[in-house]
This record gives sequence, structure tokens and C-alpha cells, in this order.
Amino acid sequence: MIKIEGVSKIYNQGKQNEFYALNNANLKIDNGELVAIVGKSGAGKSTLMHIIACIDDYEKGKYTLGGQDVGKLGDSEKSLIRNQWIGIVLQDFALLERYSVLENVMIPFNFSPNKVKRSEQKKRAMELLKELSMEHLCNQKVNKLSGGQKQRVAIARAMITEPKILLADEPTGALDEKTSEEIMNAMRLMSKKGVTVIIVTHDMSVANQCERIIEIKDGCIYE
Repeated sequence: MIKIEGVSKIYNQGKQNEFYALNNANLKIDNGELVAIVGKSGAGKSTLMHIIACIDDYEKGKYTLGGQDVGKLGDSEKSLIRNQWIGIVLQDFALLERYSVLENVMIPFNFSPNKVKRSEQKKRAMELLKELSMEHLCNQKVNKLSGGQKQRVAIARAMITEPKILLADEPTGALDEKTSEEIMNAMRLMSKKGVTVIIVTHDMSVANQCERIIEIKDGCIYE
């Protein structure tokens, strides 16, 4: 699914303050894997996630996603990949607080090039909410939910367009231990469905629940 070969991300290239956020990084992630990316702040975790998500470009190397050479794609093609292939879950949830749970989950359909009937949108959303034990709160306003409930809504929203990859940036960072376990159960559920799940985290208790741990130090990848 994901193959990164000798990729370097360089800021201020050619200047005195040149900085390698990623330095000759190599990585391969297969379909359906549950992977943790760990490292200290500034190590390059977010840079790697942004490259995988086709958000950031890179200066050297090759990134192949599902057989496509991402470096050869234009902005519109990369935007299409982000829309159809990749779901993203953030630590701060990034939900619309005054919208209902169901409305939040269906939002990605507004930006999808594939038109889906409203009835089908609701059906898919309710199926995901049921899998995440949130269907009973479908009409609840998001600002009335707990942190763990909000994160499950964010996961459902990220999965609604049936992406092949789920990227989660510190998905348990603001949650207590019990709620974090619930979120990890949800991540494992997505992986069992064949989705490639990549979790960026500082928390080794979260990383240890994944199938693989990838560590980044000073822009270099270690396993």
C-alpha cells in the first residue's frame, strides 16, 4: 500500500539554516496493517504523516501509494487521492460542535466527487456509528459529548467514504486510560476490516497495542 524510498523533506534548502525534517527515510506498510509511528516532538512524525497523506511534497526520493508514484501527480490528482483513499483523525477532533453526530459523520460527502444519495449517506453513517457503539447518540449535538465520544465520531467521519488508509494523529492524547482503550479497540476494528491504520503517538502504551512500531529520530526511521 505504502512504499517510501530514500525520501527527504528539507526546509530552507541551500541556506545556512537548512533542516532535514526527514532524512533518507525508507518505509513499507502493507494493506490492513496497524502501525504506530513514535518519536519525540520535532523528530519528523508529523512530516511523515503529511507526506503519506499527500499534503506535503518532498525534495528527494520516491513515494509510491497503491502503485502510484505520488511525486509525478499534480495537485488535483493528489487532492483526489486524499478524498478517496485517506481518512484523517486529529487529537482535537475538528468536529462542528453545534451539528449533530450524524451531520458531522456525513460531512465528507459534501466534498466527494462521487455523488451519493442522502438515504445512502445516512445508512452508511448509521452503520459506522453502530460499529463504534454511537448509534444511540446520532441526533445528539457534538458539544454535549465526552472526549471519547467525540473521537469515535471523528473516526466514523474519517471512515465514511470508505478510505483505504486511516491516519490518526495522537488520537488518544487528550483522553483518559479507559477511553483510550475504547479508541484503540475502534482502530483495531478498522484494521480488521482491511483498512491500513497508522497512528502517530507519544504514548508507548498505545504504540504497544499496534502490530508494528516505527520510530523516528532526527528525521531517520528505525524499526
